[in-house]
Amino acid sequence: MSDSFNQSSVKAAFDGEWAYDLLTGFAAYYLTSLPVLIGVLFGAEFLRQPSGHASSTLADPIAACIRFDAGAYLSIVRRGYSYNPNEKSLVAYFPAYPLLCSWMGKTTGLLPAESALAVANLALFGAFVFLARYVRLRWPEATAEQRGMVLALFGLWPLGLFFRMPYAESLFVCGTLAVLYGMASGWPLTVLAVLTGIVTSVRPVGVSLTAALLWYVCARADLCLRAKIGRVLLLAPLACWGLLAYMAYQWLAFGTPCAFAQTQEHWRFQAPNDQSGPAKFCSLATLEPIWGVYVPSNPRYWGNATSVGDPLFNTIFWNPILFALAGVLLLVGGWKRWLTGSEFVLGAALLAIPYLTRSYEMSMASHGRFAAVVVVNYLVCGRLLTWLPPLAMATVSAALAACLCLSTVLYTAGYLVY
Repeated sequence: MSDSFNQSSVKAAFDGEWAYDLLTGFAAYYLTSLPVLIGVLFGAEFLRQPSGHASSTLADPIAACIRFDAGAYLSIVRRGYSYNPNEKSLVAYFPAYPLLCSWMGKTTGLLPAESALAVANLALFGAFVFLARYVRLRWPEATAEQRGMVLALFGLWPLGLFFRMPYAESLFVCGTLAVLYGMASGWPLTVLAVLTGIVTSVRPVGVSLTAALLWYVCARADLCLRAKIGRVLLLAPLACWGLLAYMAYQWLAFGTPCAFAQTQEHWRFQAPNDQSGPAKFCSLATLEPIWGVYVPSNPRYWGNATSVGDPLFNTIFWNPILFALAGVLLLVGGWKRWLTGSEFVLGAALLAIPYLTRSYEMSMASHGRFAAVVVVNYLVCGRLLTWLPPLAMATVSAALAACLCLSTVLYTAGYLVY
């Protein structure tokens, strides 16, 4: 896996290609968001919530988008952070997204839920534009149709519904793609480090991008060993400045810089009773959090988790599969040298961090969503599907759009899409 890029394809910052990719990004964002919009309207109006919820149908599509972690982000926007070492606390959610939502509300007068949706979707639009630019640089021989297929895969991925909801995922992928594009374009290292530092304040796995940036520095052929070591030592703190600032805030506000990590012990989902270190190590080493979801006698069994009994409509069933698929795609991209070293490090860290830290306690819940942010895999998918004729590509896109719409319907209706 080489970190060299085809720099001859990089033109001025605002040339005709930028305008074309801006329009392409907007078109991709608009078209791939239609299944989500349809799903929100249908789920809010016609599908009743599962047992244990209010029996009446939802009438407000915006309120229907506030599910699961989205409610926590809105609580931060409305009331700020809180921390109780004995229970789940809002410090688990990083500050960049709620800060932007608060700023959006104060600037525009939008309500918190509206501003949260606006920020998420503006960030997603930015992600589409950066992805269009990034694919152009990283796959210069691709046709317009092939580049469009990469954008379609990104936009129609079923758990990409969270990119349009009041979650931090779209802001994370936008920042990640901006840094990847910057590395491909040869931006100054200081600029890349500052942008990477911002991403570390969006989600805990932002340090994956820090690792990718440091790998990028170490792989540069124009730097001697001493220069590489010096730059790594200087850039590493700068590339984590968002995380460090958040830790400093927690230290001042709650007396501990790691409250965001400590509160995670209160988040468990169908986890085994044995929480000892050896039990967790053996489980992770044997991939038990993944295959245990499909064993009826295992406490992780997907059928125990939700009122949706059909695995086709059950994200608890699909989470391990989508997570494993992301790992396979990453390995294929590395093996075929479609990914650079820094891209491979990014993808590996984005998968390894949630698996090692949360899969045992959470039984892979949300890991399909975590895998969706491995943005380099969409480039791998696009390359793998180049042999498909146009009709087959259209069929794949239609199938993904249907799954995306269905996932959105279940999410907005209050079913466990987690």
